[in-house]
Parts: sequence; C-alpha cells; structure tokens
Amino acid sequence: MDREGSTSRTLGAPLTWVFALSFVAMGTACDPAPEAEAPPPESTNPATAEVGYDLRSLRPRDERLGEAFDRMREEALAEGKRVAVLFSADWCHRCQRLDAELGNMHPASKIGDVRIFVLKEEDWEQATRMDEFKKLRLRWDPVMGTYPMFVLLDEQGKRAEEMKEAIERLEGEGLEPTVDNWFASSLASNL
Repeated sequence: MDREGSTSRTLGAPLTWVFALSFVAMGTACDPAPEAEAPPPESTNPATAEVGYDLRSLRPRDERLGEAFDRMREEALAEGKRVAVLFSADWCHRCQRLDAELGNMHPASKIGDVRIFVLKEEDWEQATRMDEFKKLRLRWDPVMGTYPMFVLLDEQGKRAEEMKEAIERLEGEGLEPTVDNWFASSLASNL
C-alpha cells in the first residue's frame, strides 16, 4: 500500500463490482412469482356479516326516563330497528350470563335489526329514581323484582314477547334458546 492509498483503490473497484453483481443477482432472483389464484374474498353480504348487538344503556340524566325511552324508541323505529328492553341487576347471576351473551357477534340477519335498551337497577337506585325505573318496567310486566326482564316490543311499544316466553317457544320449535335465535325467529314469526 502506498501513501496515496492505491491499494484501497484497487480493492475498492472489485468491492463495487461485488455489490453491483449482488444487486443484479437479487433482482433476478426476486422476480415476481407467477400470480397464484387469489383466495375468494370474504363475504361482503351485509346480512351475513357478523355484528355486535346494538345496545343502548339508559342511565339517569336530566330527562325523565319515560320521556327519554319514548324518544329513543321512536328514533330506533325511524332507523328501521325493532326495539327490545332489558331490565337487569348486577347481583343477578342470570343477568351476568345474559350480559356475556350480549357481548357476542352474530350474523346481521339475526340481530342487526334490533336495538336493545338496557336498564340496570343499581343505576336508578343510586340516583334515587327507582320510581321511574319501576314505572317504565310496569308498562310490560306487573311483577317487580324478577330479573332479567327482557322484552321484545311491537311497533306500538307493546309487549310482543318476553324472553322466558321466547325460550319456551324456541325449545318447542326445536331451536336452541339463544338471544340471536329469538330475534331471528321473532322476525320470521312477525312478533
């Protein structure tokens, strides 16, 4: 090696060629493979797409519960939704299992057309507004203190079917008594 770095220059040229040839080799080795057949796209049919339940919690606000519910029910109907109301309590074991089910996804064709209004006893008790909670519940069930009370309403806001009745009907029809089957079968039965 001399003082002007001639050795570096002579080593530099072969190194440049090595890098250049590496890139050429990589370019030819990385040519795109012949196109494989693309997998079929997942269903884009909105009826078969999985969705979660449309849940709306009704908690104490400035508006009276009965008025808030009536307004929200009208909004749901205007959006083409059927309406269900769920009265539950945190201490109720069956309510807890139902809460877990309401976190599941199902085909939109089975549950997508129903909006569920959820009322928790504890929310209204803490706000000392249980009178409003009870008054709304009495629209569909004269028996107080039993939970869950889950009712599907007709277009006029009247009781179409309560969950306990739906369980009996579904079992009689040989169907698994689940919320998604209830909603789907009630639509087919025009409940």
